[in-house]
Amino acid sequence: MFKEILSAWKEESFLSSIVDEFVEMLRLDLWMFEQSVESLKDHSKADGLKQELYSEDKNVNKKEQDIRKKLVEHLSINPRQDFVACLVFMSIVKDAERIGDYAKNIFELTSIIKEGVEDDFGVLLMSLTNTIMKDLEEVITSFRDSDYEKAKEIMVRHKEISSQVESLIRSLSLREDFPSNKIVGYTLFLRYLKRISSHTANIASAIVNPLEKIDFAVEGELK
Repeated sequence: MFKEILSAWKEESFLSSIVDEFVEMLRLDLWMFEQSVESLKDHSKADGLKQELYSEDKNVNKKEQDIRKKLVEHLSINPRQDFVACLVFMSIVKDAERIGDYAKNIFELTSIIKEGVEDDFGVLLMSLTNTIMKDLEEVITSFRDSDYEKAKEIMVRHKEISSQVESLIRSLSLREDFPSNKIVGYTLFLRYLKRISSHTANIASAIVNPLEKIDFAVEGELK
């Protein structure tokens, strides 16, 4: 249903501007995520990035507020029109805002993980990170194009990612060769990655699921 509504919205300039602004939010999220991970790999980039990263996080927050304001204004004029789509946007715009927050949290780990991420566990973390980063990139195109199949793949992958994160955290607790700050930093990193994946899957669920199941984890087999 939302897929059809979204297609109709793209034909109206006012509503199309909301779609475009939401997609821009996701692009900013992706940029913040990429830059934060690069800072973890190379701490020399952190100082020069901090101000710009925090500025873009404020831009994400502002876009969330702008979109919500536009949705409320639209409903006040057309209370019966596009009600479902507005509810969906109210939900997923919060997911986009939270992704930016977690990307910023990853950047802040540079003050905890001082040894870098060059060890064997760091390699596993970066592989997982790349998968989640790709999903965030793909949710942008799947949302813009109302691509059901791609959105469904993102949701299914989140289940796998969630399981992998929990397994890595358990194995991390056994690493006696790591200093305490690295164990804490890596654990937080994994938690942030899981949350980014979860919010990304929630956005994908807007394309796949009916309204009442948006934001819910995948249960059973998707059709």
